[in-house]
Amino acid sequence: MGISHSPSISREVKALVVDLNVPRANLFEGWQDEAGIDAAVWTVTDPATGGAWTRGAVGQYLMAVTSPNANENARLRSNVRWLCSPLTYDEHQILQSLSMEFECYLQLVANIDNANFFMGLTDGTTDTRTGNNIIGFGLIADALQTITDDAGAETVNTGFGETLTAYNKFKIYVANNSVKFYLNETEIAEHTTNFPNASMYMNFYYPTEAGGASILSLGTIRIWTGDL
Repeated sequence: MGISHSPSISREVKALVVDLNVPRANLFEGWQDEAGIDAAVWTVTDPATGGAWTRGAVGQYLMAVTSPNANENARLRSNVRWLCSPLTYDEHQILQSLSMEFECYLQLVANIDNANFFMGLTDGTTDTRTGNNIIGFGLIADALQTITDDAGAETVNTGFGETLTAYNKFKIYVANNSVKFYLNETEIAEHTTNFPNASMYMNFYYPTEAGGASILSLGTIRIWTGDL
């Protein structure tokens, strides 16, 4: 006696099997390692005198935290890169999209150096907001800014009404001729110009001004490639 399958169920199962057979280049960082921040995954730059990067529990969350004093900086940068080429993806390439998500909590935003603060993707290991060929989030007048920079030519957006001192989820989605930025699952900006084409590091750069210390807490971070 044969077994009858619902066409809709068969299609869903087939789609799942096909998707499982597509490899993904992923990194997931949940800060679970009790030994500390993994030096094989991250290059850590601590502030000169302020609180060095540490990982641990912050309330219910596991986070990496640093607290530079006035006129200091801290950086957390991945040791590997991902292809990020929104202008050149086509039928001759395998990787066609790049997604990066991270959770972040900022404190004492008024003490952050807006000109250099940056969270996102850079083609250099020591880049800041002032660098060329970057995609990510910066600050202007202590408010969030989205940035795509191609050799110094930039597209930027701001005015999202965010609360940076709350726990927020950020996302960057790179695809064909488009970079989209999300805050707490809501699309806040789409850039269609000034794309860098490069291999990118994840880069979190956190400088302070003369006004005093500040604190950056990074929660779960993940990055992956996919098909369009």
